[in-house]
Amino acid sequence: MSQTNSNRKPEVAILAPRMCVLGNDPCGGSEVMLWEDARLLQDAGMSVRVYGAAAKETAPVTTIPLRTQSALITSLEYCGPFVWREKNKILMSCNEPTVAGLAPDRTLVRFEWATPLPRYWRLPGWLRRFQRAQYLFLSQSDREGFLRDHAQIPLSSTCVIPYHVDQQLFRPIPRHAEGPVRVGFAGQWVPRKGISELLEAWLVVKDRVPSAQLEMAGGPSLWKTFQSVPGAEESAAQVKSMEQAGLLRTVGALPRASMPGFWNSVSVAVVPSHYESFGLVALEAMACGVPVVASKIGGLSEIVTDGQSGLLVPSQDPAALAKALLSLLLNEPLRLRLANGALRRAGDFSLARRSSGLVGLLQTRNKNLI
Repeated sequence: MSQTNSNRKPEVAILAPRMCVLGNDPCGGSEVMLWEDARLLQDAGMSVRVYGAAAKETAPVTTIPLRTQSALITSLEYCGPFVWREKNKILMSCNEPTVAGLAPDRTLVRFEWATPLPRYWRLPGWLRRFQRAQYLFLSQSDREGFLRDHAQIPLSSTCVIPYHVDQQLFRPIPRHAEGPVRVGFAGQWVPRKGISELLEAWLVVKDRVPSAQLEMAGGPSLWKTFQSVPGAEESAAQVKSMEQAGLLRTVGALPRASMPGFWNSVSVAVVPSHYESFGLVALEAMACGVPVVASKIGGLSEIVTDGQSGLLVPSQDPAALAKALLSLLLNEPLRLRLANGALRRAGDFSLARRSSGLVGLLQTRNKNLI
């Protein structure tokens, strides 16, 4: 390795998940953090290029169009050109682990949700390649799950760097005198986000506290993909039915810049997901000084400290969810104590923390370039 190569700033190419359509606002948390990480690396003096299968014309994305439907062929036709075009750069692939097998010594695979390695990863030759790549997770639970399923990948090839929250954007703002207590939900209206459980729990809450209000931001197609998400239409129909009955209010899919205003308009955030690698929405609510009632799963159980910054409940348990919501709605001192705790906890997820970890990882990968 030349002295010049070892000292130069890494040049980075980022590959988005192949099913995503990039460049939309609003969008899902994984795309939010893709662009946040690109800016973070650019601020550290690195050049960054983003690749995707599809994007809006205004988005700074180099596209790699897909022509086939077979999972294996699609993966190779998507990841192969990416590796070929960027022969001398560090590669950060988002939930596209095939890149790790093609260019292991310069690849960092970033997982936003649980994704297995390609089926051939254990085959002779391929195993050693996948062992040499680096794998980044958002939560310790996801890392542990990956290592259970891929026992031959060394622990040293994995690390956890949580998302950060923009505390200049997401912060408490002065509130007017409290009216009816509001609960806020923001996200995609799909089964895995716990929509059915939330609506069932809310019927119990409204029966006990008729003045309580549920505000729902988002919609069935918040995560922009080539195909609709299974169950999205059914979840949206459930939400609209309850809105027509006067049991809740929807505010639509809000631009990211409007989300701090949404969180500052509610007293409690609810995140009843069945699975979350991280749960950025919970962290953004906490940064606005809003306590969170969340499922005790994945990254949510590592973000929300039960009894200090919010309440954790079993996933897919409407009765437990209703009980937790009622405990906050009916107990203002508890709600305010957890609100203060939420704000303090959000401070642990700083930009400086993520920047230090991510830049350090890429600099290590950079040393492997010849």
